[in-house]
Amino acid sequence: MNNTRYGEPCPLCHAPLLLDLLQVRSAQSDLPVAERVTRRRCSGCQATRPEQWVEVMREHYGDT
Repeated sequence: MNNTRYGEPCPLCHAPLLLDLLQVRSAQSDLPVAERVTRRRCSGCQATRPEQWVEVMREHYGDT
């Protein structure tokens, strides 16, 4: 199941990051068994500073 929620502040502008999550659920329970962040987004920084955004995401999280 895919879900989106707010995460820690953006390293560039300090607005909350939007986290795209992949949740794995058990057949025996409605509660998520595991969550994995598949993408981090900051609409302002990705649009206005795309090169800095990619560089900072690699430094902080090892991804873009």
